[in-house]
Amino acid sequence: MKSRILYFVIGQIILTLGSSLIIKANLGAAPWEALAVGESQILHLSVGTCAILNGIVLIFINSFIQKRKPEILSVLTIFLTGTLIDFWLLTILESISFNQLVVQVLVLLVGIFILGFGVALYLQAKFPASPMDTIMIAIHEKFGLSLRNSKLIAESTALILAFLINGAVGIASIVIALTIGGFVQFFHQKIIAWREAGTIKSANFIRGILVKGKSY
Repeated sequence: MKSRILYFVIGQIILTLGSSLIIKANLGAAPWEALAVGESQILHLSVGTCAILNGIVLIFINSFIQKRKPEILSVLTIFLTGTLIDFWLLTILESISFNQLVVQVLVLLVGIFILGFGVALYLQAKFPASPMDTIMIAIHEKFGLSLRNSKLIAESTALILAFLINGAVGIASIVIALTIGGFVQFFHQKIIAWREAGTIKSANFIRGILVKGKSY
């Protein structure tokens, strides 16, 4: 349980940092964050608060797709996500701005990389996922699509909604929508391989001790 909590918390910290860096790059936010940014301008709420509200709505949409009871515990996940986004944007990164295009592109690429790794990492905990990621899993299970394609569908939907309300949509938003699923799938497979390799090494180590013990 301790390792699961560690995966969950560290993954959340990493993915929200990635999302926040993408927003600060000012080339267009990740689709769900672009939607939250647009809503924050309309509702005069923080980006994190709007992300939480979107998550609550998605909990019921996911329930409908999966034909299950709403995953109420997901509220805790999206609450942590929204809170951490506000923490990064309003505390750590508030006074930082990137004005040169080369730097903005670099920050964007780093943000995408970090975001994909963070999502893949916290999903390993198998705690109630963020509704934004649960909809990816729901589409994956419902239609048998890969995580990459499922993520693409979910992100594209959020991007269209963000565009309609004049959210933080830019060329980067399209890049993220097309690539983030691939990053998540890549890191998801890598982390599973690392965990399995670690388990095999541990098992071999213990087996070696037992064999040596028997030789005495």
